[in-house]
Amino acid sequence: MREDRQSPSRRAALRRVAGIATGTLLAGCLSGEVGTTATESTDTETDPATGTGTMTGTTTPSVDHTVGLYTDLYFDPIGLHVEPGDTVAFELVSGAHSATAYHPDNEAVLERRVPQDAKAWDTGTWSETGTSRTITLEAEGTHDYFCIPHKGVEMVGRIVVGSPGGPATASANPDGKLPASARIVSEGSVPYDEWASE
Repeated sequence: MREDRQSPSRRAALRRVAGIATGTLLAGCLSGEVGTTATESTDTETDPATGTGTMTGTTTPSVDHTVGLYTDLYFDPIGLHVEPGDTVAFELVSGAHSATAYHPDNEAVLERRVPQDAKAWDTGTWSETGTSRTITLEAEGTHDYFCIPHKGVEMVGRIVVGSPGGPATASANPDGKLPASARIVSEGSVPYDEWASE
């Protein structure tokens, strides 16, 4: 018998571990959003005769701003100024991405980079091109966010709600370079191409 051959009980144990790991990874990508205000909704029409509903299409809440997520691993615009209560749609242009606040309640966050009174938000990772996930931002200040699968390759963005402030203004983002909050407020938005060429 070859020494590198695994016994049946060890093979079975490895399969179970692999199955659990795969299930955990998929659950992380497909799970509900902890503490988030990210939403996706579907319209339904109810048949009065049967009382059953049928899907008629996907809708999103009223959107004030849109940020694109791209296969080339960036958010566009990379910097956006909004007012408290504005709704931002994250539109998946290509790839599989998330938009996740640097909030301690979210996965893969080592430091808070949103205002202290901000709720955690996370769109979850999705890959349906042309679809959007929305968030409504209430807490005034600077909100940094990232893509869970691509944080390590500097896929980060910044939204300033009202006036700049909070932990994100105290130090540089550890995962990538971002425009200054004052510039974002002054310009309203900072397109990724413009930012990347500087």
